[in-house]
Amino acid sequence: VSLRVHPDRAEPADKERSTRHFQILGKVYAVLSDEEQRTLYDQQGIVDEESTVLTQDCNWEEYWRLLFKKITVKNIKDFEKKYKHSTEELEDVKSAYEDFKGDMDKIMESVLCVDYTDEPRIRQIIQHAIDSGELPSYKSFVNESKRKINARKRKAEKEAKEAEESR
Repeated sequence: VSLRVHPDRAEPADKERSTRHFQILGKVYAVLSDEEQRTLYDQQGIVDEESTVLTQDCNWEEYWRLLFKKITVKNIKDFEKKYKHSTEELEDVKSAYEDFKGDMDKIMESVLCVDYTDEPRIRQIIQHAIDSGELPSYKSFVNESKRKINARKRKAEKEAKEAEESR
């Protein structure tokens, strides 16, 4: 529910209404997550408007954990195994190719679970779709220079090294 009424997801015309709904939802959560307030509500059907529970900040992490399970490295690795080489990935690669008119920099940034070591495989998927007439041939893909390919690889290797060092 909070995702549906979150002000950041609302159209500009609905922003004020969504903000009110989100604030109300926060108060509902505050009452239901506080044992005293919940007991009062369950027994008497009322909410103590004077309670500090309604004015204090919610523990948003706790609230989101009620809605979504915590994501672990194992979850990500499992998803990656399932996603790579799947029909979903194939469609995502083709969509990215068309959306970005063959710009491999943008394609590689937007497709899930890929890094520079996947580029030959991604290029092969695209080339096969072009050869079969499924995708149009964009100059930015077909005529991409070796210099640009190598620059993308160097940038990815540098980012990977920085990520390793920050662990």
